[in-house]
Order: sequence, then structure tokens, then C-alpha cells
Amino acid sequence: MALATQSGGFLTLLRKRNFLRLWLAQLISMTIFFASNYALLILIENITHSTTLVGISIICFSLPAVIFGPPAGVLVERMNKRRVLWSSNLLRALATFLFVIILLFDRSRLIVPIYLLTFLISAIGQFFSPAEGATIPMLVSKDELMPALSLFSITFMLAQALGFIFLAPLALSFLPAIQIYHTTFDSITQLYALIGVLYLICTGLVLLIPASSFTQLARDKEATETVTTEFVDTFNTVWVELMQGWNFVYRNKPLFLAVLQLSFAGVLILVISQLATPIVTQMLFLPANAMAVVFAPAGIGLVVGSIFMPRISRRLGQSRTILIGTIAMSIITLLLPLITLLARSLQPHGWNTNPLLLISITLVMFLAGFALACINVPSQTTMQELTPDWIKARVLALQITFYSACSIPIIPAIGAIADLFGIENAIYLLSIGELAFGIWGIFYQRKHPAVHTDEKEIAEQIEPDKIAEKSTQLH
Repeated sequence: MALATQSGGFLTLLRKRNFLRLWLAQLISMTIFFASNYALLILIENITHSTTLVGISIICFSLPAVIFGPPAGVLVERMNKRRVLWSSNLLRALATFLFVIILLFDRSRLIVPIYLLTFLISAIGQFFSPAEGATIPMLVSKDELMPALSLFSITFMLAQALGFIFLAPLALSFLPAIQIYHTTFDSITQLYALIGVLYLICTGLVLLIPASSFTQLARDKEATETVTTEFVDTFNTVWVELMQGWNFVYRNKPLFLAVLQLSFAGVLILVISQLATPIVTQMLFLPANAMAVVFAPAGIGLVVGSIFMPRISRRLGQSRTILIGTIAMSIITLLLPLITLLARSLQPHGWNTNPLLLISITLVMFLAGFALACINVPSQTTMQELTPDWIKARVLALQITFYSACSIPIIPAIGAIADLFGIENAIYLLSIGELAFGIWGIFYQRKHPAVHTDEKEIAEQIEPDKIAEKSTQLH
């Protein structure tokens, strides 16, 4: 009954033209963002054949969330939301077209510009997301806000699947090379050109929303005019609020564990993204564009697991579900190289094209995605339940920043191990790390059991009035 009501709410929302335009802009922009990241992994692998350099490309589109994510949210509060939305899409379109021009030259000599443009496009996107989140309440009524936020959350997962599983793999597999005036446009170049055009379409969708729909409080309009003079103060405010958010999370031990577990799942997804190409090219000896063999089943498993996870976690309990997911992930990771070794021993010639091997890899990756959902969904639910509304946005931003910061040393370390000692040894080490994290989580939870009074005591120490007072002191 609840699901039917929610679906009806979604349909009602999508009948609103302005909301539909914003939702389409999100769906398209997030889909092509993930598609461009997929294409980037293929591009760097084809140029360098280095897992470390593939890892650096992941850092390039992850690092901006650490550097610009928190201040972007505060700055956007002081800016015209409509202008931020259309200008960020336009700037990403221009940067993507510049990316296309670079791809037409000798790519092996242009690795650094490719990294810089990837960093730039991701940095611009850090301003789009908070502006979009602040715009949603302007386009819907108070009663429609919850289903609207739920729809945008589902759309984010849908965009990941569309970008990683469908758009990028299909485009790279089926777009033929085109030659125009002695210039060859391969599938990667064509995909990025398409992405640039789609960013322009997102720009148009936002511009079609009347400016009158983006109602701003007088305080916001005044802040917009003085955003430049308050830039340094804004960063000071962000720093104070981040430290208060960290203090709240760290004092609430069950919440701290949930943040760590959710960040662990996020880092695992990035590591899988990094190792997917070398698994395909160096372990299975297949072409790089067959990376969908790894990504597609894992993505489907993640989506399917997310659908069934509320029912599973209610039956098993959130903590037990996370533990099962962590242990299962460790076993599944270990199975990948073991299945390959078994296939080689049974069929020395042509083993990598054996249908049974490909089916086994597909099944294992599907289970990996499902196991990730066992970690991701319950830990996210726990984090939401243990966080009061007055500090929820800050805790969510802190979790994203924390997970992005943790990925920065881990990604190049895994890449270096894969390059120096082989992809199989890197996977064995990853399996051990997953198991160690699961065991540590058990001991941490037993040492710090959930106590409901802790949250109240912490909230009294960091109450909203004190935060507002500390923030105004900076100005």
C-alpha cells in the first residue's frame, strides 16, 4: 500500500512541468557523469595499461568532493539557484567539448590535461548538486517534499546504472569509428561529444523553468549580492560547522560506526571501478570494452539488493546484515582469481572465452553487488535514524567528505600493488582487508553498544542555537 501511494506521488510530481524539467536535468546530467567516468577508465587503461594511473583518474573525479563539496554547499545558499544550475551544466558542456578536442590529438602525451579536465568537470558538478537539492522545495508543496526527495534519491541510483551499465558500455561497443577530413572520431571521442550535447540539453531544461519559480528569501538575495566579500568568512563558517558535525558523529559511537561502514561501502565501489578494467584485460585477457562483464552484473546486484534490503534487514537486524555483507564480500572477492586459476587448469587453451567462466564471473559479480547492498543500505539507514534533523545535512556532507578522503590513499595504493605484484595479489589483499574490517566492526560494536541517551547528551552539547551563535561570530 505504501509503495502504491509513493508511486502515485511520483506520478503526481512528474505532471508538474517545472519539477519534471529539473528531474530530467538531474537524470541526464548524473547519467552522463557516470558514463564519462566509465569512459575515462577505459581511456586511461588503453593509453597506459597501468592500474595506478587508472586509480589516479578515479581520484580526479573523487577529490573535488573533498575540496569543494562542503564549501560549495554553503556558497550555493548565498547564490541564485537557477543561475548555478544552468551555468554549471553549461560550463561542464564547454569543458567536455574541450575534452573532445584533446582526444583528437596524441593522447599518450596529454594524460595530465585529461586528468585536469576530469577534475574540473567534477569540481563544477559539486555546485550543481546542492543547488538542485535547495531548489526542490521551491518547486513542490510541503506535502510533496518527501516523495520528491525520495524520487531524486532513486534517480541517483538509476543514473549510476544507466551510465555505467548501459550508455557507456553500449556506446563504446557499438559506435563505429568515423573519419572526417582526415580526423578519426573513435567511440570514446563520440561518446564525450554526445555527453557535451546532453549537458547543453540539461542547460536548456533548467532555463525553461521560469525564474519566478526559484523563490528566494530576502536574506538569500542580500547574501547573493555580498557573496564575494563574504567568501573568506564562509570558509571559516564551513570549517567550524564541519568540526561541530565531526564532534557530534565521533561522540555518538553507533553513528560513528555507521558512517565508517557506509564509507567502507563507497570506497569498495571505487576500488571495484579501478580494478574492473585490469580484471578484464590482465586477468581474463579480454578487450577493455568488455568491462561491462564486471560492471553490469555488479550494478544489477546492487540495485536488486537495495530493493530487497529493507525486508532482509528487518528480519536479520541491521548490524547482522552488515556483518553478513562484509564477510560475503570478502569471500566473493577471493573467488574471482580462484575461478580464473581453476579455468586455466581445466582448459589451458581458450579458457578465457569459455561460457562457463563468463557465467561464473557474472554470477560472482552479481553477488558482489548484492553484498555491497547489505553493507550500504543498512548503514545508511542507521546513520539516518541516529542523526537529528537539525544536523543531518552536515553529517551527510561529512560522510561524503570522509569517504572521498579515505579513497585518496587507498586507490593509488591498490593500483601500485596491482602493477608491482599482479592483479591477483591485489585482489587477495583486498579480500583480507574486507574481512579485517568486518571483524573490527564486530569488536567495535561490542565495545560501544547503542545507548539512546548518548544522542540526547551530545545534542545538548552542540545545540542549534550555539552553532548559529558561533557562525555569526565569524561574521
